[in-house]
Amino acid sequence: MTAAAEAPFDVTATTCTGFAAELRRHGVPVGPGQTTTLYAALHQIGPVRLRDLYWAGRITLVGGREQFAAYDAAFRAFFTAETDGDTVALPAPRTTAPQVDRDTSSSASTPSARPSEAREDEVDQARLTPSDVRVLKEKSFARMDAVERRRAAALVRRLGAELPRRRSRRRVPAPRGRHLDPRALLRSALRTDGEPVRLPRRHNPLQERPLTLVVDVSGSMAPYATALLWFAHAMLRAGHPVEVFTVGVEPTRITDELRRPSLDVALARVAAAVGDWDGGTRLGTSFATVLERYGGHRALRGAVVVICSDGLDRDEPEILGDAMRSLHRVAHGTVWLNPLKGDSRYRPVQRAMAAALPHIDVFLPGHNVAAVEQLCAALAASRRAA
Repeated sequence: MTAAAEAPFDVTATTCTGFAAELRRHGVPVGPGQTTTLYAALHQIGPVRLRDLYWAGRITLVGGREQFAAYDAAFRAFFTAETDGDTVALPAPRTTAPQVDRDTSSSASTPSARPSEAREDEVDQARLTPSDVRVLKEKSFARMDAVERRRAAALVRRLGAELPRRRSRRRVPAPRGRHLDPRALLRSALRTDGEPVRLPRRHNPLQERPLTLVVDVSGSMAPYATALLWFAHAMLRAGHPVEVFTVGVEPTRITDELRRPSLDVALARVAAAVGDWDGGTRLGTSFATVLERYGGHRALRGAVVVICSDGLDRDEPEILGDAMRSLHRVAHGTVWLNPLKGDSRYRPVQRAMAAALPHIDVFLPGHNVAAVEQLCAALAASRRAA
């Protein structure tokens, strides 16, 4: 889960009493005892998210199924400032959840950014049944409409990936460790007439390996590329060491553009920075350029490199094969997400894909939310293996 998507509310007594008053204005009878129960329940939960608040309120404040519609209307009016008629919206706690694309078209040709209400997305997600979520996870990104893409983006933002770790080369002070700390030893001895009382230690701490995402933004990959950018944005917001590149006609580093707190703003900056979105495909040349520029950089050396592409390349397959061989030598691991693999009939027999396959550690589909979950599981497995 990302920190932005799971931002906690500061639940106060004023919040609970204000929401109860809003419910009464919508015709739901709520007494002081129910309000107190809601307040106590929320403080038993711990960090409270909007989804938790929705269900806790519905359990403690609603007396019957016939009140569900009025409860939903009051919840939206109070927490998203949406009002009908003369209903007055009360002030609500603010969240920092990233905004998502609300494009009304059925396909995502470019990473567009439009004004949105992230809190409304949380309410929307709370209404989904487990069967709805399962169907949504299995549906291809390319076949989703605008509402489904918004819900899928919220699911992807809540995924948590554990990256493999490695020992840092830099030693830091520690209560225990294999190495003495000579400087600290001398400083402490000065305070005891040159006699060391304790032996300060240093060790090499564990740190996460960088995660580098290389996203194909050619025309056939646009909906899947946008979905992986959701994941990249969530990982960056969670504080993981992430680098992101797009490849098509030429490579573009978009890490800084994705650091924006709002997903809408981040995607807008990506759209402005990437000049070959929905263009042609020269994977081999693009990969070779990335290796030439960043081959000795932490973005590739010792990193887990995740490539999202269908492998349909206009370059000669030998170019991509040589680039993947070099990448495999410098990276800790290589993962390839291919949306075509979501079809059981798919076989990686295209010349470019066949040339790259021997240098891939993990080969996964990349066409839906379930595939992104498989990616997270593969990253966690590589962490345990390390």
